[in-house]
Amino acid sequence: MNLGIINSAFGQAGVDTVTGLEHIARIGFDNVDIFTEALTITDDEKRAIINTCEKQNLPIASLPVVATGLIDFNDPVRAFHVERCKKFIDLCAEFGANNLLLVLGEYIWQRE
Repeated sequence: MNLGIINSAFGQAGVDTVTGLEHIARIGFDNVDIFTEALTITDDEKRAIINTCEKQNLPIASLPVVATGLIDFNDPVRAFHVERCKKFIDLCAEFGANNLLLVLGEYIWQRE
């Protein structure tokens, strides 16, 4: 069994991504899920995440994506979200992540 955490746990506390990943590794987590946006993440941000995780021996397990539009009744909305999820799959490959976590309702139910 592996113990993992999502990087946004530190982001919500105002800690930058690199420092948060360093804390996650120092605490002793086995892996991390990276919460980001595949459509807007910069190459610099990707490099910082990849380099920090490699340096800290902290594998990226998953990328969560909130894509409620996948269940929309309108074809163009669904098509956009399918393409967006494909970008996340590409980002998973760049990060070496094995999983794309599709989150359809958690944030709506929590009203975040």
